[in-house]
Amino acid sequence: MTPASGVHPMKWAEVSLGTLRANAAAFRSAMGAGVELMSMVKAGAYGHGGVPAARALLDGGATWLGVALPGEALELHEAGIAAPILVVGWSHPDTHQPLVEAGIDVTVADPDGVDAVVSAAQRARRRARVQLKLETGMHRQGIEPADLPGVLARLAAETANVEVTGVFTHMADADGADPRFTELQHQRFVPLVAAVLELAPDAVVHCANSAAALRFPHMRYGLVRPGIALYGYLPDNCPPLAVTPAMAMRAVVTHVQTVAAGESVGYGCTWTAARKTRVATLAAGYADGVHRAQSNRGSVVIGGTRCRMLGRVSMDQVTVDISTLPGGARPGDVATLLGPELPADSIAAVEGTASYEVLCAVSSRVPRRFVDA
Repeated sequence: MTPASGVHPMKWAEVSLGTLRANAAAFRSAMGAGVELMSMVKAGAYGHGGVPAARALLDGGATWLGVALPGEALELHEAGIAAPILVVGWSHPDTHQPLVEAGIDVTVADPDGVDAVVSAAQRARRRARVQLKLETGMHRQGIEPADLPGVLARLAAETANVEVTGVFTHMADADGADPRFTELQHQRFVPLVAAVLELAPDAVVHCANSAAALRFPHMRYGLVRPGIALYGYLPDNCPPLAVTPAMAMRAVVTHVQTVAAGESVGYGCTWTAARKTRVATLAAGYADGVHRAQSNRGSVVIGGTRCRMLGRVSMDQVTVDISTLPGGARPGDVATLLGPELPADSIAAVEGTASYEVLCAVSSRVPRRFVDA
């Protein structure tokens, strides 16, 4: 979303394409020779802006892109991105034909998926590219081990319509302190992969998200699928890597007032001034991605100073204490609600959530400004 011509935005997100390129290059270097990078760019590249972020990550060394939804894949393809793209999630059969026609890799995660893709390939008169997702312990989506022989037999009979280009699984606890479950999933994965490679010896093998790729070198195979690390945030229990947050969210100050002792601020009167307090209102709220969980707990940065949120976060506004801000603030000044100086993981700690959710929460009504720096 971009503001109307001549209209000054009240809030915006600054996305550093240079930082995304550098993060991808750092991750790619850490993987060593022979390991390709599939950059996960689902959910608008974790809120960073799908197409521009995808291009920057490819420039930084990624060779594949991964998305969750068919529409996300088709958007990248229609933007002229030529890199191979995998839809890692389930695709409705109605979307299979355009995906096949675009040469996008479709995930098959159950026996019925084979027939749907074969039918689409026949309609498109083009061989479908298929990757098999295997169930190893996440219990969210994947071909059960007992079903795999039947799926492979069906695919073997449809080589004119379907090419198996990859096989993968997803780790449930790769960032957990105890590595045992991740190792168990990998142990389950290995024999299933061997069966798939008998049918499709050139299929790419992958199972490592950001945490697994950094913590378990033996799980890298020829391709890894980092997501959050590319945007500047390392999962728990990972070795250090020189990545930097690539997005900042800003909003302007719209009002400044002095609240007398005993007066309250915001809906529900959840904060009452114990003393005379200078309060600034910012043009951002939960409709923009500032979660209500930050009410009376979160903070923003104005002029290099952290200012505590006061009262409930509203749909379009949030109020902050500027009593200790040198020189105060006035309408038009800029506050940072997310960024290198106020990173998503620190916000997540306040909210009791994860950096992923904080980044993805930045809504579509917040214009993205892309910079090359």
